[in-house]
Amino acid sequence: MAGSENTPPSMRPYGRQVFICVDGDCAAPEVGKRLQGRFMELARAHGLTSLRSPHRVKCALSGCLGVCAGGPILVVYPEGIWYHRVDEAALERIFREHILGGQPVVDLAFHRLYPPGQEPAYAPEVRGDQERADQGEGVGPGEEDPGVGAFVPGQEALSAEAVRVAARRAHRKKGLVIVNTGAGKGKTTAALGVMTRAWGRKMRVGVLQFLKHENARFGEIRAAERMEVDWLGTGDGWTWTSRDTDETEARARRGWEIAQERIVNGGYDVLVLDEFTYPLHYGWLDTEAVIAWLRAHKPPMLHLIITGRYAPQALIDHADLVTEMREIKHPLREQGIRAQPGIEF
Repeated sequence: MAGSENTPPSMRPYGRQVFICVDGDCAAPEVGKRLQGRFMELARAHGLTSLRSPHRVKCALSGCLGVCAGGPILVVYPEGIWYHRVDEAALERIFREHILGGQPVVDLAFHRLYPPGQEPAYAPEVRGDQERADQGEGVGPGEEDPGVGAFVPGQEALSAEAVRVAARRAHRKKGLVIVNTGAGKGKTTAALGVMTRAWGRKMRVGVLQFLKHENARFGEIRAAERMEVDWLGTGDGWTWTSRDTDETEARARRGWEIAQERIVNGGYDVLVLDEFTYPLHYGWLDTEAVIAWLRAHKPPMLHLIITGRYAPQALIDHADLVTEMREIKHPLREQGIRAQPGIEF
């Protein structure tokens, strides 16, 4: 149709544009292509390729960017941050700290289009294309627009479907604090299920155990070794009948120091603190101080999973997701069947 030639194209909202140079003399083209492939893997794993998301990230290969030194070169807009000598490790830092966390990686950047702190506002609500999305562009075929622009926690008046659609449109993401507690079995098992799921998404995962013996060889530890998952046991095998907890308490305090370092510098997407509720419950660590530290230092997109009985109320209040395991039947009590390989250990 002749009239269609004058019709401008339409495009869904998106948040950032990333360019990777593949046509200069400073790096081989195949290096840039590999970086783009890895960037898109990370973006998909964090939901940043969805057409409905105003935080969508576009990553394109570029011709020569005119720097011609220090390649590969990667540029992030709208902030206008230019990075040099980008390998896969640097790319993952840029993705984690800049794309997810909103903070440019200063030690990798060599040029900034704007002075620090004066970059264009990134928040989608200040952009013109987001207005179009709010008018219904973000709702796909066959989906009902409930007429709400953002997900509001605790807004029970919305139907389940309306909440689901509203949450999808708002596309809010954050690193969750997840607590698995209660007297029933399955707290660690559930955490390891999430760990495996994240590992399958090529996310970086780790486990830090606070009570189980540091030399334990349970089935999950053997599996983690094969998966090359970071796994560290800091405990001494403390049991319910132990009368000497001094060593256990000292190890728990040391474990928390290790956890702090790994939370800040480990580069994890998911980190499990197994049996961490016990040092809090028994007063070996101050719960309020731990929560204050997490508020100040946990990376915004790190999912932190804490397991164990007796989760303090303050931790429950702080967490985003809390599940209580409740025992209904147990084979030891009901049938005299002891723990079995592959099921309990």
